[in-house]
Amino acid sequence: MYAFQLFELYYSEDDVIDSENILWILPVCMVVIPFVYFIRVKLYDKHVHGIDLKAMDEELQILKAKEELRKEREKLEQRKETLSKKI
Repeated sequence: MYAFQLFELYYSEDDVIDSENILWILPVCMVVIPFVYFIRVKLYDKHVHGIDLKAMDEELQILKAKEELRKEREKLEQRKETLSKKI
């Protein structure tokens, strides 16, 4: 925003700064500010809190695989019980 003000100061024909021309910068700010904030959050989490999203994702995948194996084991045990009852 300061760069826009300086640009307007040097290249504008009128002597008024922060006139209605500031409305030109709003769409740019609406895109840039969330993008910069997203990058800040990623860096802050990784370097300050030590949160590694890739490691967390891998751990979640391992937990899901363990849960699926547990369910398969339960199904096999139920089949084993039903077969033992039939015999």
